Amino acid sequence: MKKSIILIACFLFISLKINYAQDSCIQNNTNKLDSICRVVFQQWNLPGMAVVVIQDGKEVLLKGYGKTSYEGNGQKVTPQTQFVIASTSKAMTSALLATLVQKGDVKWGDTVKNHLPGFKLYDPWVTQNFLVKDIMVHKTGFRAYATDDLPHFGYDRDQIFTLLRHIQPTYSFRTTYAYNNAMYTVAAKIIEKYYGTSWDDAISKYLFEPLEMTSSTTGNKAYFNNPRLAQGYRHYKDGDSIKFEPRKDKENAFRWLSAVAPAGFVITTAADMGNWLRMHLDNGQFKGKQFLSKETHNMLFFPQTVTGTDSSAIYNYAQGWTIEAGLNGKMIRHTGLAYGYTALVTILPEQKLGIAILTNAGNTTNPHMAIAREISEFFAGTDKRDWNKHYLEAFMKDSPRQNNESQKDSIAPKRLDLYSGEFGKEDFGIVKITMEDGSLVFNLNNVKSPLRHKNGDIFTMNVPGAGNIEVEFFPGTNIPIESLTFKIGDPIGKFYRKQEESQNN
Repeated sequence: MKKSIILIACFLFISLKINYAQDSCIQNNTNKLDSICRVVFQQWNLPGMAVVVIQDGKEVLLKGYGKTSYEGNGQKVTPQTQFVIASTSKAMTSALLATLVQKGDVKWGDTVKNHLPGFKLYDPWVTQNFLVKDIMVHKTGFRAYATDDLPHFGYDRDQIFTLLRHIQPTYSFRTTYAYNNAMYTVAAKIIEKYYGTSWDDAISKYLFEPLEMTSSTTGNKAYFNNPRLAQGYRHYKDGDSIKFEPRKDKENAFRWLSAVAPAGFVITTAADMGNWLRMHLDNGQFKGKQFLSKETHNMLFFPQTVTGTDSSAIYNYAQGWTIEAGLNGKMIRHTGLAYGYTALVTILPEQKLGIAILTNAGNTTNPHMAIAREISEFFAGTDKRDWNKHYLEAFMKDSPRQNNESQKDSIAPKRLDLYSGEFGKEDFGIVKITMEDGSLVFNLNNVKSPLRHKNGDIFTMNVPGAGNIEVEFFPGTNIPIESLTFKIGDPIGKFYRKQEESQNN
């Protein structure tokens, strides 16, 4: 009996010693990671930042830095502070679509047309052969960021889905990587069809709830008058220093983000992102429950599109994730940047490591990448580079000088009144060109802007959020001006003068 008591006592002592050693190790790791984050935060002069690091299923770091706002009643950033996570939302839309694959409603190899009869792209063959697994991997044939200017002209998400059929591609289908936001709306349409509710409600019920992401929502629900949402800031280089100032374009931000919401308008916290990382690090399981089967989960990370390569890594794009195969193994990641917010989410499977970094500074994700690579090397036991110095020096390099001299007219315009009139295009509506105080004015939906002559029949206008946009007019056979278009990347086609005006001319 006495011997048994001694053995039990020894066992308890050893267990306590092991637990103490483990706790001490975790605390040492936490201190090191906190030091990495603090140095980057200070040197980059970020307004606010929240970070979560999960390693081998354990929370190694969960902390906030800076303030939610530097105007009025700004609070300290905490793990419960909300941020817009911009394009890191894409991976959540892809996971939500994957839940439908798991249910059997959708297969990755199905044609989109099979699920959305109204889906149509410019090329009929592409329309008929476009697969579900093609939607989110950026090889549609569009130029990079095609359609991104359309929300600034007042088109909403449903309208942009319809307007996709008018976008003339630059590349052949499935040949060229070109980053695109609008196609995530197609994924959202499939989600909405089978869940019978909006994308905003579906992601709350079928992703946030099962993963216990209780402080996560979408911008359509919680962008305005939300006390927990950090203020977005412009973050910029000024000589040899980095500064920030509050963004004042919240209405423009909401219009654009709402129109591409499935690609970029999730609002969440570092604490909630810890659960998101745990699920991925456990191959689709969360707290012992299978959120996604291993097969379905693996498909999210299966490389679909080569995006680039350099001397140290090859980069592919999967379903809402960039897959980097580099010196420390696989780095699955995505960055996000929009209207005063930046984010990075990364998973390193070989290290059983997940990192999410959320900030209210909009400009670059270089500080996020510096933190992620430093943390990765810390756990890998390597020290290949001072990543913060590397990214900071790259950011602070002088930008190439821009030639801001306006180009002198080489061809004069026609008589200005010849350009005025109403020009229509199916699904886009009517562009009205009017004469006001001796100048031409462009009117379409919410956009009203003076036209400044550039050259010949080409004018420019300023569209809030989109910047300077060219408007080109075209003569007809028996009419001085028959049509026009405005240039937003890939061609959208021509708006033709209303028939009665053509006849009158």
